[in-house]
Amino acid sequence: MAVVKIVLFFLWVVVLPILIGSFWSAKSYRDPGSLFLAYFYGVFIEFTLFEFLAIPMVFLRCSLRLLSFVWMAVSLLCAALSLYKARSQTAPAERPYHKQALMKKLTSLRKRLTPLLGVVLLCVSLQTACVTFGQHIDDDDAFYVATAVTAVETDTLMEYNPYTGNLYQNIPTRYVLSSWPLYLAALSTLCAGLHPTLIAHLLLPGPIVLFAYLIYALIAGELFAGDQHRQDLFLLFVVLILSFSGFSVYSSGVFLFTRGWQGKALVAAVIQPALFFQCWRAMKDAEGKAAWFHLFCTVTSACMFSSMGVVLSIVPVGVYAIVYSLEKKNWHYLPCSLLACGSAVACGVVYLIL
Repeated sequence: MAVVKIVLFFLWVVVLPILIGSFWSAKSYRDPGSLFLAYFYGVFIEFTLFEFLAIPMVFLRCSLRLLSFVWMAVSLLCAALSLYKARSQTAPAERPYHKQALMKKLTSLRKRLTPLLGVVLLCVSLQTACVTFGQHIDDDDAFYVATAVTAVETDTLMEYNPYTGNLYQNIPTRYVLSSWPLYLAALSTLCAGLHPTLIAHLLLPGPIVLFAYLIYALIAGELFAGDQHRQDLFLLFVVLILSFSGFSVYSSGVFLFTRGWQGKALVAAVIQPALFFQCWRAMKDAEGKAAWFHLFCTVTSACMFSSMGVVLSIVPVGVYAIVYSLEKKNWHYLPCSLLACGSAVACGVVYLIL
């Protein structure tokens, strides 16, 4: 039974995002059909769907089971539509599962695997093993992980105080719009009762570390397009910086390696590099409205992770927009960026009202 639960976990966390992002990856101007890009897009679309479903259900006092199965149904529908659209708009020989396309990607992968990249992959593998098997205990788990456990045990959505077990007398305004603990609880429900603590401390940290490095690899591909050596050096540099970032408990590396299952850690370790990548693609005007849609999903995911993500997503996007507007003397980036930050602005307004 434990094996079945773990397989279900990886289906929801790995396979489903790839399926959801397959259509968007097929439209990429630089690497169409990339599984890495499909996973990147799919993860943030999946988070956005969950946030949009969870917030109204919290205020309507719906059950965790209802949220979990509605999110599952919507996600599966999006995955099916994405596969259908990707199939209909892609020539058979270019589809990822086609023999010719698969052989082409395997050949490209063999050429890509250099000794320098091998060192990077070895370091990342060791870091992934450390966060998976070297459990770190953090005091903030008394709220974040306990909120997920409380939701599972009571089949409710943020109705009980995880510290006392009593019903909330007032809405927990600081946390109510950040549904990350409920996401852990929903995964537990959809994985046949896999305990949220095991998800947070054992199964989730490794994929989060890999996902963070996937984002840095995508950034390297944009900054040094066509120069494999510089891309590998960039990744090695990132590995070194994150590995020796213990100078502060608030650095991105410490958040990634010791608190990766907490929402506010994901804002620092995942959202900030993801925002850089998305702003780069959106403001190069290479993918049109699709790039701005994905930037919107990244900002919404920041709001899902933590209330701090509201400000820490609006500010960098605004800075990027101003810089690009001044450089290109084109001010359309400002209204587009404001629309992309619409979910964060809405969350900020609701926080002020509450």
